[in-house]
Amino acid sequence: MLVIGTLGEWFWWDRLWLPGNLTWADLKDEDGLVYARPSHLYITLPYALIFLMVRYLFERLIATPLAASLGITEKTRHRVEHNTVLEQHFRTKSKNPGQADIDGLCKKCGWSSRQVERWFRRRRNQDRPGVLKKFREASWRMIFYLLAFIGGIIALYDKPWFYNVPEVWSDYPKQSMLDSQYWYYTVEMSFYLSLVLRITFDVKRKAA
Repeated sequence: MLVIGTLGEWFWWDRLWLPGNLTWADLKDEDGLVYARPSHLYITLPYALIFLMVRYLFERLIATPLAASLGITEKTRHRVEHNTVLEQHFRTKSKNPGQADIDGLCKKCGWSSRQVERWFRRRRNQDRPGVLKKFREASWRMIFYLLAFIGGIIALYDKPWFYNVPEVWSDYPKQSMLDSQYWYYTVEMSFYLSLVLRITFDVKRKAA
């Protein structure tokens, strides 16, 4: 517990997050003013779990029927012939082996080079996400970003800094936090945290 407390103090070190003339102690709520504090971030974890449940229901009850109505279906993929040697190489070394590796695998399996290359090609295709999975994920993101955009406009349209950018720095760094700001950022951070929790299951994208 002592180690966790020390790490927490280091992570939320005043000099790391705040201007030099300000500390967390200076940001105490008073006179109707509410300031952003690190503890406000803790609520994003349970909300992220709620997002995961809502996403699951959305993909099953809305996105999948919508995909079917649009003629988007998952194609049946034939699984490759099981081969222990090739499967181990695929999982632990390379999904796209070079010619030298292929020659070595041919000797271990007693297969021709063409058979090994075909096995790896079909094995890679077997793991690729289907169009239905892509559609469900893209639909979920589209709905969230659309609602987030609308919510952002509703939260900002009557604020002075929406029309006059210098107003953003008014009273900085001791700026009171509005309820609309708090909930907008909480929802956004919870959504992105839910994506982090799903990163190993979602469609993998190539880096730009």
